[in-house]
Amino acid sequence: MGIKIEKISGAVGAEVSGIQIKDICGQDFKLVNNALLDHGVIYFRRQNITPIQQLDFAKMWNDLHLHPYLKGLPEFPEIIEIVKEPSDANNFGDHWHTDQIFTPVPAMATMLYAKEVPLTGGDTMFACMEAAYESLSGAMKNMLAQLSTSNRYDKTAARSDKMKNKISDVEEPTMVAVHPLIRVHPETGRPSLYITDPQTTTHFNNMTPEESLPLITFLLNYATRPEFTCRLRWEAGTLAIWDNRRVLHMALNDYPGQRRVMHRITIKGTAPIGLT
Repeated sequence: MGIKIEKISGAVGAEVSGIQIKDICGQDFKLVNNALLDHGVIYFRRQNITPIQQLDFAKMWNDLHLHPYLKGLPEFPEIIEIVKEPSDANNFGDHWHTDQIFTPVPAMATMLYAKEVPLTGGDTMFACMEAAYESLSGAMKNMLAQLSTSNRYDKTAARSDKMKNKISDVEEPTMVAVHPLIRVHPETGRPSLYITDPQTTTHFNNMTPEESLPLITFLLNYATRPEFTCRLRWEAGTLAIWDNRRVLHMALNDYPGQRRVMHRITIKGTAPIGLT
C-alpha cells in the first residue's frame, strides 16, 4: 500500500505508516526525511527492532551524537536507556526543552524507541517553535533577532534514580554554549525560536538572569500554547524522531507506580545560525 503520512495536529507532528524502518531503502528515506522537515516530529507504530537496527536507522541522517554527561548502554554507548521505575517520583525530561542546546554543536534530532510503557500516561508533548515565531509581532521579532542565549546543563535537576546514576562526574563544571535566540533551519531556511527552560537557558548574553527571566518565561509560555503543540501517546514498539532545531518536547510524569523504558539516540547537527 506504500508509505502513508497523516498529520496529528495543525502545527506539528505526523504518523508515518506502511513501512518497517528495519527495511527502509534510500527512496523511502527521502520521503521520511521530508516528512520530518515538514512536520517537526514523526512516529512509526508497531516497530520490532534491535538496538543495532535503531542505530542503523539513525545513522541514515548523520553520525551519532554522544551525550557529554549521561552514560549510554555498556554495549551500545550511543543509546541512552531512559528508565522510570514504579517507585520513582521524578521523571526524566519533564519540562519543555530541546536536546543538547547546552553544547556548542547541538543534536540535530532525537530518536526515541518505546520498549516498555505504562497502561496509561507517559505521553510526550511537542511544540512547534517555527509556528510560534511566525505568529509574533514584527516589533517582537526585531527585538528577539538581536539576542543570544547562554545555556548550561543542570546536573542537579530532579531525575528518576536510574537516570541520576548515569550522570558522570557530578562535581565537574558543565560547559556554557551561546546560541542565537532566533535560529534559521539549515535545510529549510525557516526561522524559529531556539530556547529552553530557565534551568538550562539561564539568561540572554550580556544580560543578567534577573533581567532575562521574564522574557524567557513569556517565550516558553507563548510557544507552548495548545495551538502550537501535539501529544504523542506511546505504545510498546513506537519509534519517534523529532527535529531539535525547531521543536520543543516534554515527557509527562503522570503514571505513578508504573514502569517506562525507552531507548534514546541523538543525531549530530550543526552549529546554530541566526538571522543575517
